[in-house]
Amino acid sequence: MILRQTQSASYWTDAFVVEDVDLEFLNNRLLEEETPLATDELVLALVRSRVDREARALRGTAGGTIYLPKESYQPGQKLVFPALGYASGAVTVVRPGSHPQYPDFDVIEVEFGDDKPRREFAARLVDHKLNTLPEQGNLDGGEFKTPEQIAAEYGRAIAAKLEPRLMAAGEVVRLAGAWFPRALLLEVHVGHRNLAEAVLDMAGGGPLPTEELLQHVELPPTAGERLKVFSLNYALQEDQRFDEVGPAGKVLWYLRRLEPPEVLYPPRRLTLNDPAYDRSRLTPELSALARELDDEFQPDDGALQDDDETTLTLTFPHRRVGTLPLTRRVAHLFPTAIESPRVRFALVDGQTGEQLPAWVVREGRYAFGLEEWYARNDVAAGAYVRVRRGQKPGEVILFAAKRRPSREWTRTVVPLEGRLTFGMQKRLIACDYDELMIITLDNPTAVDAVWLRADERKTPFGLLVADVFRELAKLNPQGAVHAKTLYGGVNVIRRCTPEPIFAELVTRPYYSHVGDSYWRFNASRWSDKDLTP
Repeated sequence: MILRQTQSASYWTDAFVVEDVDLEFLNNRLLEEETPLATDELVLALVRSRVDREARALRGTAGGTIYLPKESYQPGQKLVFPALGYASGAVTVVRPGSHPQYPDFDVIEVEFGDDKPRREFAARLVDHKLNTLPEQGNLDGGEFKTPEQIAAEYGRAIAAKLEPRLMAAGEVVRLAGAWFPRALLLEVHVGHRNLAEAVLDMAGGGPLPTEELLQHVELPPTAGERLKVFSLNYALQEDQRFDEVGPAGKVLWYLRRLEPPEVLYPPRRLTLNDPAYDRSRLTPELSALARELDDEFQPDDGALQDDDETTLTLTFPHRRVGTLPLTRRVAHLFPTAIESPRVRFALVDGQTGEQLPAWVVREGRYAFGLEEWYARNDVAAGAYVRVRRGQKPGEVILFAAKRRPSREWTRTVVPLEGRLTFGMQKRLIACDYDELMIITLDNPTAVDAVWLRADERKTPFGLLVADVFRELAKLNPQGAVHAKTLYGGVNVIRRCTPEPIFAELVTRPYYSHVGDSYWRFNASRWSDKDLTP
């Protein structure tokens, strides 16, 4: 029985380091195959190389004794050192050791060969970590994990260490998760790229797959198809005119100049503007309510989402600009990408089956292109929207909570003398909604003008929250405002997460809790002296 390090979990998760010899092996593999390889293919090749290297080293140590610090050794004895890559050497000298912490042990001197320096090791040392062999296996066979099993189990940890080394070395390039030697890339000159631009221009900007562009861009016919695809992909990636917008596993190209502005530059209404606040001051009830609201900019709690369908409440900023928030409960239902910041996908109307072009903006945490769908389905801010994973990759199905239209009293934003007020007005409502979050408006342009002025004036956050609170309190006979309603109202005038709004409720003396997440404003305690920008 002899130790095989590559069979140990700690070898791949902790001890594993990408060495220069590994990079040289993978570069040679790519050069020999002359075809791009995905990260998982390189990981498997690396695992196979390490396992084979270990097996060869073990075969070369036949007849040697595994070195353990607790054992005694004699001059001339052949030892094998697993921690040194199964290097073998012969004991030349054995002498007493001297150390105050270890009163009785030997020092052995080992010679590894003519071109290698001699080294000293401890012997008869009972207390040493190398005395314990974590795993053992049979050199001539046995229940070993195959390289495929090792790669499947530890591939993610290996890739996390391998990819940065490959990028830093600079000899290979990566695109859409595949790698290829820079030296073997086909030449894709500016004329080729101009042709690709013309093809995309005629297609309305895209998206088009690389294979379709290659029908018009002539690369050397002797080159393999996969090499031609990779070379063109890499050339377009390096050209600022083009944007790769395909979901993970699929490469699609779009002309950047023809992408919607809201995709390239997040709308100002969606730009987070949270002030500093003390999260520890929130009550358990308010913290739970904040999690329930599921704002897309709230910290990730680490909980994995695997449902194929969920329902969210549409907030005012997203309804105003025609976007959908990619919250923790929603984001996993939308297509994503390995590197691309923007992903083009098909939005499917759950009622009609009609497809609409839409975009995932990963850094902004929103999906854009829903304005037409909102208008067609009479979706107001505060309405429920059901999101379902599409049947095909790159598709998302949306359902509006449609019902028979009826005129109902709802909160309405009313611009008045340069400020925003709230009133209760009858509106025709055709979707189910959260009564605490519903917000309608009559004059979007006037509301935007007031919002823009308030944003430019840098109104102190505490004063802004107090103004919105007092406006909302007028709509309730008891003068109480629910914390969820306050969150929705404040986001009409300033984009922020619920926590800083709720922090105002618990830290300012002029707010009084009256139960069930409802609060009142105590005018006798009101002061704006400490409300600074």
